[in-house]
Amino acid sequence: MSLFRKPKKNIVQRRVFTENDDEEDGEPMEVEEIRQHDKKPKKKDKEKKPKQTLLSFETEEEGEVFQVKKSSHHKKVMRMFEKEKKKKGKDKYEKEEPKIKEEKTEVVTDDLVLVVNQNYKKPPTPPPPILTGREALCAGKDDLSSDEEEESAPTRHRFSKPENVKKVLESGAIPDAAMIHAARKKRQRAREMGDFIPVEDEEPEDTGRLVRDDDNEESDEERIDMNINLAKKEQDRRREQFMQAQESDHELDEWEDQQIRKGVTGAAMTAAQDMMLAEYQAEKEAQNKVKAQPPLIDPDIPRTPEMIADKLREHYRDVCNSRDDNLLKLKKLHEDIEQSTEELEELKIRAPEAATKFRFYQELRGYITDLVECLDEKISRITTLEQRALDVMAAMSKFLIERRRQDVRDQADEATNKGIIKDEEKIRRAAEREGRRSRRRRAREASSTPAIAKHVEGMSSDEEMSQQDLLFFDKEKQDIEQELQEIFEDVVEDYSSIVSILIRFEHWRSKDPLAYNEAYASLCLPKVVSPLIRLKLIFWNPLNETNEIEKMDWYRTLALYGLHDDETENSLAKDPDITLLPTVVEKVLVPKLTKLVDNCWDPLSSSQTLRLIGCVGRFIRKYPSLGPESKSLNNLFNSILYKMKLALDNDVFIPVTPKIADSKNQYFQRQFASGLKLLKNITSWQGIINEAKLKQLALTCLLNRYLLSALKFCALTDAGLKVRLISQVLPRVWLQESTPEFEMFTLAISNLQNQLDKNNPLHLEAIDILSGIMKTLRNAQKQ
Repeated sequence: MSLFRKPKKNIVQRRVFTENDDEEDGEPMEVEEIRQHDKKPKKKDKEKKPKQTLLSFETEEEGEVFQVKKSSHHKKVMRMFEKEKKKKGKDKYEKEEPKIKEEKTEVVTDDLVLVVNQNYKKPPTPPPPILTGREALCAGKDDLSSDEEEESAPTRHRFSKPENVKKVLESGAIPDAAMIHAARKKRQRAREMGDFIPVEDEEPEDTGRLVRDDDNEESDEERIDMNINLAKKEQDRRREQFMQAQESDHELDEWEDQQIRKGVTGAAMTAAQDMMLAEYQAEKEAQNKVKAQPPLIDPDIPRTPEMIADKLREHYRDVCNSRDDNLLKLKKLHEDIEQSTEELEELKIRAPEAATKFRFYQELRGYITDLVECLDEKISRITTLEQRALDVMAAMSKFLIERRRQDVRDQADEATNKGIIKDEEKIRRAAEREGRRSRRRRAREASSTPAIAKHVEGMSSDEEMSQQDLLFFDKEKQDIEQELQEIFEDVVEDYSSIVSILIRFEHWRSKDPLAYNEAYASLCLPKVVSPLIRLKLIFWNPLNETNEIEKMDWYRTLALYGLHDDETENSLAKDPDITLLPTVVEKVLVPKLTKLVDNCWDPLSSSQTLRLIGCVGRFIRKYPSLGPESKSLNNLFNSILYKMKLALDNDVFIPVTPKIADSKNQYFQRQFASGLKLLKNITSWQGIINEAKLKQLALTCLLNRYLLSALKFCALTDAGLKVRLISQVLPRVWLQESTPEFEMFTLAISNLQNQLDKNNPLHLEAIDILSGIMKTLRNAQKQ
């Protein structure tokens, strides 16, 4: 078995080691690598040198055959080999050798021939060979610089062990390049890791390879004669390897051709040939057709004198037309210049006016910007105070409604217990209730109005409040008024007065009406003045006051905005600000009235109902914008209907038990009168609110369900009087109409007529009343 590891690569890379390569070993050394294609140099002296033993693989008993794999560049390599072969004589480096006899020592390894020159003078460095393709790839694999090759290969040359450098030098042998490189790498790693460099060599580790007993002995038999040059033998060996590679290439080419012929069948080859032939023939035919076609003649090219003359005339006409067009354009440009000059002169004249207008709009822009910022800052406080005032008025209304309902419950308990009251709180409330009734009765008697003498008990509204309650609400009202004065305390009058704001806008309107309309100032003006109007209407309550808004200062200011003495009906129709006041009423007053209805209106209060009807009726008659399509007006009507439904559910209570339902029972009479008063208040909205909804509430829910049911427990004469009161409350228009809601009313009157006795003088008045009502109803049914 061989003691050396087989070389891995086939091509030897040239290396030149100089003095700088061994910085650690002390003495300089030159190692030259003999190229594989160089010829054997001639010897100057013909002295016969003793034959020495060569360190080669040829002496091994179990050597492996060196094979070179096929390369795609083998032809190029062969040409290089032949070129080297034809060279004669020594190269320029060998011809320049000094005449002094040099002592050389050769070391032949598995893939290197090293020559050590003791008397060395450094020659010029020859250029390194240029390797391409697979040659460079194969050459790079023989480098022994990787850590894996340093640690592996248990059968490597003994000189490649960096620990044996000292022993090799002591024995007189020359270390190879791998051993030198490995020693340098070990020293470099030791310096990087901060490790120490041992002075003495350690015992070599057992690498598993066969070592002879006399490896460490310094015998003369192990020394190699360095004077023997084996370049000739090495050159012959490499020539044989190239020839074997060439034969292998020929065999591989032949094998590839066989595989190609196996993959392509005869039929496929024939089809491919036929297709290529057909394509060739088609191409030839196309070329022949192109050659056979006659040359084309451009018809636009004039070929006769007449054609040339026509062409020139046509060109002349085109030039003339172009000249005329250019003259027209020139004339138009002159006109544009004249017009621009006139406009320039006119603009120079109007420049001062434009400058004045510019300053005016700059001032107006600043004023409107400041006004909007001021109102944006104050609007939150205005809304807060508005809500506080509404809460105070709502608390007063709620107090009166709850007191009336409590009185109804107390009277029901008294009627059930036959006037026996044991609760002190109920006794106190009864005393206060009777006291208020007595004061209202004396007030009616002191009045000279004859209608009051016919007053029915239970039809009056109990809205009297104690002095203590009035003081409490007045205190809240004063606090709100104090805060109202402080809102615009830090604002000048130009931004806090409706008159000042309207003066600014009216000046803009008179100065530049076109810009005023284009800026939609008429649409923005109601939004600008609405916060100040809301501030004026903080305590406006048409339910308890008779003050009309037409008498307020802000109303008159808005009504006179933009009005001039020379205006006519036609000019007023074109006035963009003609809708200023209706818009303010629709956007500010009607929503305010809706909130009052939701929080403060008592449908059982006849006085509040009549005031509310009067206010709404005036708005509808005076302002055309409040029509069926007005969203704010529809919201108001929905609130009114909702409050009447709540009154029907919570405030109508007519006892129908035999013990209470008696003509002599005062509680029964007052509750029936209360229901009759609610019927009157509901029907008062006839002509304003939708009649179908009013009839549903007044006739179906109140008259048929409560009042007509109570008539069954009344005396005949008393029932006749109550029917007359009902007929007086109902609108005359309704009685003259044939509606299904009056069927129960007609049936109740017929039953009473049948029960009355014509021979009884006490019944005669009731008979006459019922006959008149029935006559009206029959006439309506005939129609």
